[in-house]
Amino acid sequence: MRGGIFSPLVTLALAVCALHLCNACGRSSPGNSSSTITSVNVACAAPSADAAETDQCAANVQGTGAFSTSVSWQASAGSISSTGLFMAPGAPGPVRITATSTQDSTKSGSNTVMVPPATKSGFLYRGITHTSWQPNEYNTGAGTTSQNALAATGATWAGVLVTQYQADATANTIAADPNRTPTDAAVVAAITEFHSQNLKVMLKPHVDSEDGAWRGTFQPSDPASWFQSFQMFIVHYATLARDNNVEMLCLGTEYTKLSGATFLADWTAVITAIRNSGYTGLLSYAANATFAGDEFTSVSFWDQVEVIGLDAYFPLTNQNDPTIAQLVAAWSSNKNGENIVAGVQNFANAHPGKPVIFTEIGYRSVAGANTAPYDFALAGAVDPTEQENCYEAMYEVWSQQNSLLKGNLWWSWSVPMPSASDTDYTPWTKPAETVLRNWQ
Repeated sequence: MRGGIFSPLVTLALAVCALHLCNACGRSSPGNSSSTITSVNVACAAPSADAAETDQCAANVQGTGAFSTSVSWQASAGSISSTGLFMAPGAPGPVRITATSTQDSTKSGSNTVMVPPATKSGFLYRGITHTSWQPNEYNTGAGTTSQNALAATGATWAGVLVTQYQADATANTIAADPNRTPTDAAVVAAITEFHSQNLKVMLKPHVDSEDGAWRGTFQPSDPASWFQSFQMFIVHYATLARDNNVEMLCLGTEYTKLSGATFLADWTAVITAIRNSGYTGLLSYAANATFAGDEFTSVSFWDQVEVIGLDAYFPLTNQNDPTIAQLVAAWSSNKNGENIVAGVQNFANAHPGKPVIFTEIGYRSVAGANTAPYDFALAGAVDPTEQENCYEAMYEVWSQQNSLLKGNLWWSWSVPMPSASDTDYTPWTKPAETVLRNWQ
């Protein structure tokens, strides 16, 4: 063999080749070359989720080079989708949510979502409506104090009231009253505070009459003009709701003479305008409910909203200071001989797939409140015990019907802390607040 001449050259060539190969050993292919995962962090939209509720989680993957941000998800209980949407389990307790890098399975991150014990009421909607009739009260120190106190009750929803006005029951134009309508900034401040406390918000725009006429008597002289004005009014607040991530918009309240089939096309146009504004949250309407055949049974557009609302001011007994047992019994046989529970059951069963809630229910701390819960001017002695007992009876009755009635928003929670002689609807600082906390 002539290796004696070529052997050094071959040896040199092999050495050079080996050197190049060795240098290449530390490199990956261009797809994963210099690509390293350094960390995975997990954040979920809410720190807690009730049983069977969802919580959106997201993974933040950090690395160097052209790394992959793809992760696989795991939950220690319940279930979680490939996009990080967590469905809470039925059992209470902490649930560990873990995201693992699909590029490097040694890199993962996790977070804990708490599933609280089932509420005593079993309601999905557990709320109170915050009220003000002043332009800048929600966005004051007193407003924040009240909002924090409302959140401390254990509520999961807060209603936020805003009211505009028309001259009388036959007027056709709706407008803000600079002395009474909360400003947009004030409304946004309340929404923001409730969201910071992890409450969901139902925005509840009302139209009242300057002369005190109840909106259930509104019969505009020119319905087309009224609906045009109303549409401008509600789209304004739909836009505000859109911009502030409000979870539910109550598009109307107790327009008993306007919500029937005669004006179905007008309401359809209103709802279309709301959706065209870009608001994608839940829509509800709050129908009057003071007797078995009241407005809630004849609203023409229930099929166009996601949540059916009843403003439940059914009279109960015909006496002051009834016992809790008497109040419980009155829900099945009230002073007018009505079985309210059966009536609401039948109504809910006629609207399958639509959650039914009490968008309003409330009792004043005044003697006789249960006889006419809707009467905000009822005269009588201060009586926080009757209010307390009415709250307890409501929960005892409707917690047994929570497969049909999905919850309520109490009316109402004022901004100023009530005095000891207060006879209004707010339960704040009254014995009824303790009942509310116990059942929430």
